[in-house]
Amino acid sequence: MDKRLYQAWESCVKCGICRSVCPVFKEEKSEPFVARGHITLLSEFIKGNIDFREETAKDYLYKCLLCTTCVESCPNNSETDTIVEIARHEVIKRHGLPTYKKVMSKLLKNRKLMDFAFKSATTFSPFFAREIDSPRKGINLKISLSGIEKNRTLPPLSKKTFLDKYGSNKNKAKIAIFPGCLINYTYTEIGDAFIDIVNKLKIDFTVPKKQLCCGAPIYFAGNFEDTRYLAEKNIELFLSLDVEKIVILEPTCTSMIKIDYPKLFMYFEDRKWEEKARKVAEKIIDPISYLYNFTSTKERLKKLNIKTTYHDPCHLKRALKVKNEPRLFLKATTNYTEMKEADRCCGNGGTFSIDYRDVSLKIASRKVKNIVDSKAEYLVTTCSACLMQLTDILHLENKDNVKTVHLLEILNEALEA
Repeated sequence: MDKRLYQAWESCVKCGICRSVCPVFKEEKSEPFVARGHITLLSEFIKGNIDFREETAKDYLYKCLLCTTCVESCPNNSETDTIVEIARHEVIKRHGLPTYKKVMSKLLKNRKLMDFAFKSATTFSPFFAREIDSPRKGINLKISLSGIEKNRTLPPLSKKTFLDKYGSNKNKAKIAIFPGCLINYTYTEIGDAFIDIVNKLKIDFTVPKKQLCCGAPIYFAGNFEDTRYLAEKNIELFLSLDVEKIVILEPTCTSMIKIDYPKLFMYFEDRKWEEKARKVAEKIIDPISYLYNFTSTKERLKKLNIKTTYHDPCHLKRALKVKNEPRLFLKATTNYTEMKEADRCCGNGGTFSIDYRDVSLKIASRKVKNIVDSKAEYLVTTCSACLMQLTDILHLENKDNVKTVHLLEILNEALEA
């Protein structure tokens, strides 16, 4: 493992600032669930003084959202997320993956298999799911599955994927578009909105058909080997494109490819692929930054007569440092009110919300009062996972009058053709 990865681990002085900001610690009130606790545990784990065989001990590393709130607040820039990811990988090397994460890895590595699974689920969804009225179009399962309860609001599966709609083999354009799995399979209307926007702006684009999942779900679970396979395939594809920018519609995917791919190859001490990953990273950008800084979007917006507030996705604000652009867009297009603690994590965290549903909902519930107090008609965010989590908690707390939307949908409606 590259020595640069140890620097973050060794920089922690156990000051405890992370205790005041960690969303999991606020609910659990236990030292192992905060950054300095994670770092201490990992130190002993690497030294071989402890192991994580027992389920409760594993919780000390898996009951973390990787929201990087602690990293943002740390005076020494201790990268707790890196430390936790490495520890999870060590656990997997010694004890293997849970069954459902093995299945997930196989699906994510094979686009045809993944397409087949989702299209089969779409075909049979009327038998196992029902549509519900919620802050956004959604479904409930008729029976609970492992980790997914009947009362959980899920996005409906799309009849046609984003890649089926727009994928091509064209390798030269102004921009390339990478939708991310949630937009590809469920929230395709968000991807449609971005396509409408770039068409209105007359920006030449390509959607590479051969793109694979960025690998974030299995990387954050500690499965570095399968993530490496996905990273190499995507990097090779992106390096073959003749484009100015690669616009990745999901902030988690953007952060994964731009920041975590180089870090992954640092772990494997593979300088050749690390350099390739850094070359790709130079072109990676999220859609909000792209539209604000590289297009005429902000000069062509009209005002919509709606009241909005905004939730900051963790990866967009903390990893990618994009905070002002979404607010400037909303102030230009809507009657915008800043809600209290807009950047508090929503509690989704990918598989965290499956493995620790009770804690996930407690964290999400803390946002509801602030959303309602803003008097907004629309809760706007820029992350599909946040959209799913916040739609779920608003519905569970009977706040269906507040609608949840993606900022790209607002911009598409406000942008003059």
